[in-house]
Amino acid sequence: MEDGKILSLLLARLEAGLEALAKKYGPRLLRTARNILGQAQDAEEAVNDAYLAVWNAIPPAQPDPLAGYVYRVGRNVALKRLRTNQAIKRGGYQLCLEELAESLSGGDLEELWDARELGQAIDRFLAKMSPANRRLFLRRYWFGDRVKDLAAEEGTTEGAVTARLSRMRQGLKTYLLQEGYYGT
Repeated sequence: MEDGKILSLLLARLEAGLEALAKKYGPRLLRTARNILGQAQDAEEAVNDAYLAVWNAIPPAQPDPLAGYVYRVGRNVALKRLRTNQAIKRGGYQLCLEELAESLSGGDLEELWDARELGQAIDRFLAKMSPANRRLFLRRYWFGDRVKDLAAEEGTTEGAVTARLSRMRQGLKTYLLQEGYYGT
């Protein structure tokens, strides 16, 4: 179903809108929540909480594009659940954040990531990447996909994916320094 139709159903407060939302975006939301939380039950609860948050926000919100809005809400719900569970341990999504923190030094990573100006700078950086590298970067650092899974889908080795990600993180760090972020 098209996003406009889903949004119309949600604005009309029809449960069919939630069902269409779940059908279209549910698999990616669930995978992202699992990547962040590491547990299937917590991930399913986070996805359901995300649906509720979207339901409560629309109306008055009329997000365009709907996909970005839904994924952001889902990711934020999962991150909040992660903090609530105090499940911070090395590995999984926490490892993704630690890898990225090397490029984004100078404060709490979650605060930095949510900062509007920094987000816009990262968007400009991503816009300069090839579509393949942009997709790889977002799948690793936004959706939290495992390097092993990315390598399998790319048809390459984990080492090759790790090296590409490392070069991208270094490129991001250089770009942000040039933009005036995090002076030394």
